[in-house]
Amino acid sequence: MTNSDFNVRFAPSPTGELHLGGARTALFNWLFAKHNKGKFFLRIEDTDTKRSKDIYTDQILDSLSWLGLSWDEPLVYQSNRLEDYKVHIKSLLSSGQLYHCFCSKNDLDDAKDKGHYKYPGTCRDLDADEIKTRLNQGISFTYRVRIPDGHTKYKDMIYGPIEVDHKELDDFIVIRSDGSPTYNFTAVIDDHYMDISHVIRGEDHVSNTPKQIILYKALGFDVPEFAHLPMILGVDGKRLSKRHGAAGVQTFREEGYFPESLNNYLALLGWNPGTEEELFSLDELIHNFDIHKVQKKGAIWDEKKLHWISGQHIMKTGTDSIIDKIRSKDPDWGKGSSISYLISIIELLKVRAKSLSEFISQSDYFFKSPSSYDQKALQKAWTQNSVNDTIRLLMDNLSTLGSWRKEHLQNSFDLFVKEHSMGLGKIIMPIRLAVCGTLNGPALYDILELLGKDESLKRINVALKELPKK
Repeated sequence: MTNSDFNVRFAPSPTGELHLGGARTALFNWLFAKHNKGKFFLRIEDTDTKRSKDIYTDQILDSLSWLGLSWDEPLVYQSNRLEDYKVHIKSLLSSGQLYHCFCSKNDLDDAKDKGHYKYPGTCRDLDADEIKTRLNQGISFTYRVRIPDGHTKYKDMIYGPIEVDHKELDDFIVIRSDGSPTYNFTAVIDDHYMDISHVIRGEDHVSNTPKQIILYKALGFDVPEFAHLPMILGVDGKRLSKRHGAAGVQTFREEGYFPESLNNYLALLGWNPGTEEELFSLDELIHNFDIHKVQKKGAIWDEKKLHWISGQHIMKTGTDSIIDKIRSKDPDWGKGSSISYLISIIELLKVRAKSLSEFISQSDYFFKSPSSYDQKALQKAWTQNSVNDTIRLLMDNLSTLGSWRKEHLQNSFDLFVKEHSMGLGKIIMPIRLAVCGTLNGPALYDILELLGKDESLKRINVALKELPKK
């Protein structure tokens, strides 16, 4: 396919959306190829016709494109290569390295009940006449690899030397009884014809590697280098899954995370640049990436760390660019407001938001008065009628202010609490609740200045009429 010395591939099965583990595997393959000026190929492993769906294929391709992980042509679909696999079955049969297995599921279950946890080799030495008789009787069969005596040794680029005694291996199936090929068989054939030099995948594939090396050698193919990535784990130390709140890539996109934020965080799950640096662009990741710096220990998914990294990327993004991104997600956002007003809103929220969705949700009160008040905030800030008396006194001061700049507002608030011998929270929280409907958000003085005097006082007056709610 190519003369490059560094050809890698990402080979997802389209049985679901691209999950975080798959995205991390794709990213590490892509970074390895780019760092070494090699090629990154994509192969869709869709031979499981019952579970593979076009909608998932489209979603995987879309997610990779969104992440910026472009692939080299051709894009390979295994479902288009079934005839090619048959050629190699004939070759392996003629050399005696495959054999027909006529064992039914019941036969295999009986063998397990008798303590045979590996295939006991029941059909391994059937003679040609017996095979012919059973074929003529229409008995269904699989093709199994005749595992040779000996050991398989290879040097994993992450885990180091690995050696497996062939006595530990089953004579594994390469063609099922329905004629469909298995993963270990198709992966070897396709990796060979795609000129894959390095196979980088999750450590859950370690058990497949010796079987595949046996097939490479049986077929006379060159054996690629292997690197097995540590698993991504939840905080409980178990493999990351939906029960840990781990969404697929598409969900992060829909929530408005920046692709560079997700790439940055995924890169740090198992890879250490060897420095204290934690913020990287894709180009910086390409420059710094070294597969030998991937750690053996499982990487713990840390949502707080993702949010921090996401926030840092947002802080480095131009305000105009953020507005464009928000409007591509929600074309009606900020409609009717001046661009200077929108810029001011983004500047206030930049230090708090971790995604475009948060910009949208957190900016709601800049465009309209609260239609309701957060109940928890209400319990904290405005439960007694005495709050109304305090806020009315404050309103007398605010309504006479000649300047509505934040520093003058702060001075007015400070003088008020001093005169009335109370804590600042006694007025900050009710005013924030009245103006925003929530206690969360940027500094109150910034909000009031941006909303303006008339709008701010109007909202406070509405709250005085409606609160507290019994």
